[in-house]
Amino acid sequence: MDFDNQEKTPTELRDVRPSSFSHIIGQDHVKQALQVAVDASFHENSRLCEVLLCGPPGLGKSALVSVLADEKCVPFTEILAQSVSNIAELNSVLLSASEGILFLDEIHLLHPTQQHALLIVLDKRRIFLSGGKSVQSIPVAPFTLIGATTDPDGLIAPLVDRFKMVLHLDYYSDDELGKIVHQRCATLRWEYETQLLSEIARRARQTPRIALRLLGAARRVAVAQGENRIEVRHLLRACRIERVSSRGLDNFQQKYVRLLGPSSQRLNVLASMIGVSAKVVTATVEPFLLRTGLIVKSDNGLRQLRESGREHLAEIESESV
Repeated sequence: MDFDNQEKTPTELRDVRPSSFSHIIGQDHVKQALQVAVDASFHENSRLCEVLLCGPPGLGKSALVSVLADEKCVPFTEILAQSVSNIAELNSVLLSASEGILFLDEIHLLHPTQQHALLIVLDKRRIFLSGGKSVQSIPVAPFTLIGATTDPDGLIAPLVDRFKMVLHLDYYSDDELGKIVHQRCATLRWEYETQLLSEIARRARQTPRIALRLLGAARRVAVAQGENRIEVRHLLRACRIERVSSRGLDNFQQKYVRLLGPSSQRLNVLASMIGVSAKVVTATVEPFLLRTGLIVKSDNGLRQLRESGREHLAEIESESV
C-alpha cells in the first residue's frame, strides 16, 4: 500500500479545492477575464490589477481567488471584512499584507469611513497616520486587492472605481451543477447512482454550495446505513430530514409558499408570520422564488403565487403527508 498517496487523498468535501482555472466548472467569462489578467501580468512582469467579484453567496468567489493566487504563484491572505471593526484594524491588515493577493471577502461590510481609507491606500500605496500636528506615512507592500461582494450597492462609488476589473458571477445550470457533483465524487472516490447528479442539481437552487451540501447530506445517510454507494433514496431521506423540497426550497421558503396559498400577502405580514425580519425575507427567502417564477410581486407590493408556485405547493403538501 502506498501510504504517502493515501495521506494525500482528500476524504471530506471541504478538503477538495480546485488548483487551476481548468478545474473550475462554469463561470467561463470570469475565468477567461482572470486568465487574461494573469497572462498580462506575467508578460509585463507586474502585479495583478485590482479585481472585484460580485454575485450571490455560494457561487465560488473564494475558490476563484484561491486559484488566481495559485496561477500567479503568490501568497494569498483572506480576510472577512466583517471582522475589521475600525480603521486601526484595517491599517493592521494592510500593513501585514505581503506582495501577493489580499482578499477582502464581503468587502461591502466595511464601514464607509474604512472604505474611504482603503481607497486612499490603493491610490498612494501608503498609510497615513496623524499624531498631533504631524502626519506620518508608512508604505505598504505592493499587494493586489481582490474584493468579493454579495451587495455591490454597499460599496462607495470611488472605491469601486479603483478596481480595474469588476466581474459578475452567474447562477449555474443543472448540467453544470451535475458536473460539479460528479467532479467531487470522483476526487473523493465516492461511488454514486447516476441519477443522483440530476436529483441534486434540481434541488440546488442553481448554487454549487447548496449542491455540495446536499451531496454531503446524502453521503451521511448512506454511511449511517452502512452503505458505500450514494443513491437517490439516500438523498430523498436526507431532504425529508432537513425539510428540503423537490425544487430545493428550505423550511422558511416552504412556510412562505404555504402562507401565500390561500391569498396574496404583504411583505411585513409574511415576515411576522414566518418569524424573521422583512430584510431577511427579501434577502434570503424571496430571490429564488422570484427568479424561478414561483411567486410574483404586484405593483402595490403584494406577493402572490403563480401557477408554477401553486403546483409546487401541492407537491410540498403531498410530500409532507
